[in-house]
Amino acid sequence: MVLIADVDQSPSVLLIRRPSALAEHAGQVACPGGRYDSTLDRSLWDTARRETVEEVGIAVTARERLGFLDPVFIPVTGYTILPAVARLRGVPTVVPAVAEVADWAWISLAELRRVRRMALVDSVRGRFWMPEFPTGWARVWGATARILDQLLHRPEGAWA
Repeated sequence: MVLIADVDQSPSVLLIRRPSALAEHAGQVACPGGRYDSTLDRSLWDTARRETVEEVGIAVTARERLGFLDPVFIPVTGYTILPAVARLRGVPTVVPAVAEVADWAWISLAELRRVRRMALVDSVRGRFWMPEFPTGWARVWGATARILDQLLHRPEGAWA
């Protein structure tokens, strides 16, 4: 879930850092989210909302829903992420689940635009260029950078 809130009057996104002891995605910077569970979720929007509450204690309402960005495929894991986007009313209190969130920060869209650069990456599928964001809080790369890059290139109001 890409959460957008006006922090100090600047549109910002909530990013989390996964704990270094996790079996998967250890230490990675991400947006809140997780895997679809057919016993709990009726839709991928439900998955995004449930995982956001579980990981950072923020309940997103239907009125805050903007839609989805394009799917992001991760070759290393075989996962496909469908990023949900919400525009929050106010800045909610973040209550991180310590088992899933080691740290968190609101990063302004202005900072992301300012620091965005392209980096040459070696992967299982070869060598290619992809966006990264060396922010003052953390270096954002990989799938999260691809998601944020989509967000920055989509005109506000142009949501699926």
